[in-house]
Amino acid sequence: MNILLAHGSSDASYAEQLDMLANKVSGLLGESVGVSFLDGCRLPGGARVLPLLLGEGKHVREDLPKLAAISDCTLLPPLGSHAQAIAGFAYDLATQETRRINALFALYRFRGFEALTAALTAQNKRCSLVALASLHSQPSVQAVLQHWQEQGIGPITLQAMLLFEGRTLDRLRAIATGFKTTIAPVLSKHEAFATLVADCLKEQA
Repeated sequence: MNILLAHGSSDASYAEQLDMLANKVSGLLGESVGVSFLDGCRLPGGARVLPLLLGEGKHVREDLPKLAAISDCTLLPPLGSHAQAIAGFAYDLATQETRRINALFALYRFRGFEALTAALTAQNKRCSLVALASLHSQPSVQAVLQHWQEQGIGPITLQAMLLFEGRTLDRLRAIATGFKTTIAPVLSKHEAFATLVADCLKEQA
């Protein structure tokens, strides 16, 4: 059995989004794809588990290998190991109306997200002006928005480097209040996102 492993969330719509993704991926693969969360104590035994994580933090380095060993399942490389493709999705979503935008890519934090940061930077000629900011490290999203406002730069397209809608996206919306911003769709809204997830599972079959 294939399992998509994600962060847990109290947001009910978060689980719905994961279930929708699992159904799409199941259809692409022609085999069962389930969903589990990091806040669980075990995973289905014998499952092939794809962590839907963009960073290389403590979960990837420590928590997931322990969970996989306890559960006797196969742990696949996390989705973040496809940083170039994910960065491409982010630019596609941010520039779906036009490439002549000022794009601010908002990461959860910089530490542990080095591969994604490098991939975003490598593609920065796809917009007029590009900056990267973080929710939990410096430069912060609010600081960059404030700086650009003081420089007369706007409007700004804010691309959240988040897989799904939920409380973190709500927080970003709150931070962006008062600035001339447009919030681009989350990464799972890209038309090829489910295909990437399915390909991750196929590669390790």
